[in-house]
Amino acid sequence: MSALGGDDDPDGTGEGDAADDGPADDEDDDGAADSTSLGWPSFQGSPGNTGVAGPVDAPTTEPTERWDASLPGAVTDQVAIVDGTVYACSDAGTVHAIDVASGDEQWSTTVDEDGGQSQCPCVVGDRLVLGTESGSLVALDREDGTERWTTALPGPVSGPTAAGGTVYVGTREDPVCRAVDASSGDVRWTFDPDPAVDVVDYPAVTDDLVYVGAEDTSVLDGRLYALDRATGTERWSHEGARMQPPTVAGEHVAAPSLQVTIYDHAGGERGGFGFAGHVLSSPAATADAYFVGSTGGRLAAMRRRESGTHWNVDVGRRPVSAPAITDDAVYVTSGGPVLQAIDRDRGDERWSRSLDGEFASGPAVAGDVVVVGTDTGRLVAFE
Repeated sequence: MSALGGDDDPDGTGEGDAADDGPADDEDDDGAADSTSLGWPSFQGSPGNTGVAGPVDAPTTEPTERWDASLPGAVTDQVAIVDGTVYACSDAGTVHAIDVASGDEQWSTTVDEDGGQSQCPCVVGDRLVLGTESGSLVALDREDGTERWTTALPGPVSGPTAAGGTVYVGTREDPVCRAVDASSGDVRWTFDPDPAVDVVDYPAVTDDLVYVGAEDTSVLDGRLYALDRATGTERWSHEGARMQPPTVAGEHVAAPSLQVTIYDHAGGERGGFGFAGHVLSSPAATADAYFVGSTGGRLAAMRRRESGTHWNVDVGRRPVSAPAITDDAVYVTSGGPVLQAIDRDRGDERWSRSLDGEFASGPAVAGDVVVVGTDTGRLVAFE
């Protein structure tokens, strides 16, 4: 485990202290059914959206480009990487399976004929599950991309999260949250948020709870719901602003909503933090710290065991993506776009690479590669 250190606010730019969420748990903080041993099977690498990569040898010194693939649409959300294959969704409504070693395309298919959305799919056994702009949750065979099932949902489908053979997903415009059986596509339960505002991407899952964010961007109205994982019954909720995908951190959940608020699993508020700019991406969480970026172009490591900041650094233009964490480095993308590796202990830049276009996806880390996509349809693997 990396030993973090540093002054409370070495750059003098922090605008709030990290929550003291009590002693960090001895167990892993990856939420339900930790899947990081598979690679990067879903958004932020685990059902809890922790952003922590499994055992990896990702580049910490100046990387080389292993391969560069061109897709027919923008790839501005994370990819999944499992068993030597990269799975990417483009906003042209296409899904691609790419060999992580060579960059060769293994298969591709179209799930939205009229175009769709860039989204991180989730791997569930031999299936790849993703949502479409036209209102379907689709499961594809990972081997050849053939359709295994499709479930109609009421509106554009937000990014899914899978845990224990169930896919948890929400919709926009006609908002609901549903639990769907990953093997059959059957709906197990439905939750209707009240007020009826859009369900955001990527719920976070624990053994007992499903955390779902919802927001109405027109009035900066948001909410975090804690739902019973077995039944979908609301356990508790809290209001926020521009709610983003939550992050499970052991006995707590971090809710990014312009700032970050920390709750325990019973719904008690345990503090929070904010700093220069707004938080519009999911924090990553280890036993030591929360790692989070802001629209102010900052990246910070906030202590979990006690108040204060390990480090707070300028990573350039906004926005800053959800971070991916290894034992040695923190990987993020920011406007430009630029991919950076930041030293996990000190916050120093280890390397950076400029990318094509204006925006890039958050990084996905597995094995010895970091994979990012861009709004030009470029998908790049660095080693």
